[in-house]
Amino acid sequence: MKAASTAAVRDGHAIVKAGEFIEARFGAGVSPSLAARKTLALLIAKAAGEAWQPGSHVIAKRDLRGSHESNDRIQDTLDELMDIKFRMPSTSAQGRSATLTAALLAWTLNEHADDGLATVEWEFTAPARAVLQGSDYYARLNRAALLAFRSKYAITLYEMGCLLAGRREPRWSGTIEELRERVGVAPKTMLNFSDFRRFVLDLAKAEIDQLAAFTMDWSEKRGARGKITHVTLTFTTKDDDATNAAADEAGRHSTGRRSRREGTADTIVDAASLIAVAATRMSVSDTLRWPADDRVDEFQTPELYAIGRTLGGGHAVQRLADQYVRILKDRRRQLVGDALKADWTKWVTGCSAKWGRA
Repeated sequence: MKAASTAAVRDGHAIVKAGEFIEARFGAGVSPSLAARKTLALLIAKAAGEAWQPGSHVIAKRDLRGSHESNDRIQDTLDELMDIKFRMPSTSAQGRSATLTAALLAWTLNEHADDGLATVEWEFTAPARAVLQGSDYYARLNRAALLAFRSKYAITLYEMGCLLAGRREPRWSGTIEELRERVGVAPKTMLNFSDFRRFVLDLAKAEIDQLAAFTMDWSEKRGARGKITHVTLTFTTKDDDATNAAADEAGRHSTGRRSRREGTADTIVDAASLIAVAATRMSVSDTLRWPADDRVDEFQTPELYAIGRTLGGGHAVQRLADQYVRILKDRRRQLVGDALKADWTKWVTGCSAKWGRA
């Protein structure tokens, strides 16, 4: 809490987060969206050194909505945060080892106003306040870097890196299931490790190496029959020049970030816009499925992305996708081909009508 107070006063670019919450697991079956993970970090940063005290905290909506121009997504994110629970090691009243399961937010109050003065008020739960008050280790997160991430798993791995990088043993080791729980991968998704590697580890490494003051690497351990059973993550601190380059990148607009990362030229022509109209009318085969990592983008799922881009009323395609996942749950995995395309189109147009144009 002292570190959080100091950061709030002296360094508006830093977010101090208790180590216990970084090492905690999400509740069973919980996989918070990208927006929820960012918003939670911003709420913790705003409360700073006062987070452990009973009572509410207030933050301006403009500080939560990022680059989006309206506040319509904030209530959905707050509702999601209210449902998120964390699990962490604790001790029972009898002094025995136990697991604490608790929510972070007790309640929220969202002002129904869309001007620059509108606010969100909230209070942390008693268990959360107790953890914050008693915490004696923490991670210092770079606000710009955290807000620049586009993979929800990368944010959680970035926080782990901030906690471990620079230590004598800057590593985390565990089973595949333990790592899945730590980063919040939904049950029954990415069961094949090759999918987990591609959509979690590879994406996270690409973003972390570009935006953080450290790099992330991992090694894999195989068990019986050659199946990968354990993973060791290693976070290595960058030199000063590389750290400054990462800070500069975090402060730049996201447009062209991927091409800068891959060393290719920026694409001037927006291919998604060119194929948007055709993609919304074309028939797709039964091979079209909802993405394993719930990321809808122009590279991985161009058909779905084009529909969201064209019919979504200007709202971010990933925001539409996050709400689709939240409402449909497992049903999204059962839809394939034209059935998925039709359902996604209906969802996108419905959200556009409900939310209005961004």
